[in-house]
Amino acid sequence: MPNLGGNLLVRWIASTVAVAPGCAPNRNEWMAKSASQQAITATSDIGTIQQVRTQAGQGAQALNALAAAFVKNPPKGNLQVALAFANDADEVSAALQSIAESQSDAGFTNAVFARCESQVRDTSPRVGGVLIGIGGGIRNNPPSNMITVQQQGPIRYFETFGGRLIQIPVKCKQAGSALAQADVQERQAEADHQTNVNRALIAAGVLFAGTVAVASTVGAVAATRPPVIQNTYHNNQFYGR
Repeated sequence: MPNLGGNLLVRWIASTVAVAPGCAPNRNEWMAKSASQQAITATSDIGTIQQVRTQAGQGAQALNALAAAFVKNPPKGNLQVALAFANDADEVSAALQSIAESQSDAGFTNAVFARCESQVRDTSPRVGGVLIGIGGGIRNNPPSNMITVQQQGPIRYFETFGGRLIQIPVKCKQAGSALAQADVQERQAEADHQTNVNRALIAAGVLFAGTVAVASTVGAVAATRPPVIQNTYHNNQFYGR
């Protein structure tokens, strides 16, 4: 006779191990999700991902134009300074263009974090400082062909753009700390999952051992009972039914 209790127990053990502790975290998915969230957080002051892409493209174009203008007309005739700014602006512009051209959430995340590479990260505050200086120059010594109302837009643009570039090292550090914390949490989740699996296996093993002991006792008792006559015809004849 098949051991239905044993079969049910085996299925219970399997379901306990598979379901009760929960699924183990997928490290790649966990860290990718954390990185994506940090990229969104770092650019949230600009807007949605698409708005960030748009403004990044516009910023890249603005820096390219400024770099060309500086080289063509060096500030105070200092070509060396102009070339240094142009090189820095090219680095930042390329990073911004990568954000603008990203086609997926993963591509956007990678492009945002590319700004944290040492060269771009260290260059961004220098470029940002120049942009803020341009904004201040428009405010303090406005071009003769711009009325006051017309000055506000460029001033706000250069100061905002410059301020964001200056903040890049700070935001990179914050994002790095958050990812390090996410790494710790993921490793702890893996450890917790393994602990739960081990506990489930121990509990299942104890129950299995107890069930086997009970089944053995029941089997031994059943073996001492007299056989039951199953022939209905002979039974009826014997009892006169």
